[in-house]
Amino acid sequence: MSEQIYDFHERVHRINRKRAKANRSMRSTFVDSDGYVIVRAKSRARGLPFLGLFLLTMGFFALKSVMIAQLGQEAYDLRIQEVVGAESLLTQTAAWALQADGLSLALVPYVTPYV
Repeated sequence: MSEQIYDFHERVHRINRKRAKANRSMRSTFVDSDGYVIVRAKSRARGLPFLGLFLLTMGFFALKSVMIAQLGQEAYDLRIQEVVGAESLLTQTAAWALQADGLSLALVPYVTPYV
């Protein structure tokens, strides 16, 4: 008898897992008043696009590397120092973001042959 109860609970658990998986799927199904089964796409919750942010950040570092390779390290630093003294907070923030950093300087030897 206990084996039958165990099998029953296993079936219930398996059915609940399948229903939970179906609820997480991209489709929503329901039966309308005429008895037809209607399948509609479920709207996905929008999350933070990590891949897009990562690619944008890597593109920014690549752009800085190209500018450093084209101007040279000394000329690039001189131009950034000219901008640091600006009055605008936006300009100062941009100058801080465009300062040469380790990753940009590490990418310069790889970018130099193509500039």
